[in-house]
Amino acid sequence: MNLRDIKKDIDYVLSSFIEDCATCVAVNPKANDKAVAGLMEEAVDLYNELRDKVVAKQIEGSKKAYYNALRKEILERTDALYTKLSEAITQAAEPEEAPAEKPAKKAPAKKKAPAKKDEEAEA
Repeated sequence: MNLRDIKKDIDYVLSSFIEDCATCVAVNPKANDKAVAGLMEEAVDLYNELRDKVVAKQIEGSKKAYYNALRKEILERTDALYTKLSEAITQAAEPEEAPAEKPAKKAPAKKKAPAKKDEEAEA
């Protein structure tokens, strides 16, 4: 692996996340725009941080181990962002508490017809 591939991975993974955020907001009108926008900003910050780590001149230890750890960090931190996005969308999808419904009015009970006096006399 070379640095160009790592840079491409960072670009691809984080740009895909930002696209997914934009799609979620566009498709789900109940989504919290502020929460998703915050996640997008966090992704941009992560992008800048990871790019700075890629071009760092002072690397302690093996370069191979450093870049392998960096690849692992890309995936772990992006996965954490996807988890946060999932939670934000799940909260938006939960139905709000509906106002308490009034109990339905019962129909008045039918009254029994009074017995006729003639029928009572015969019995």
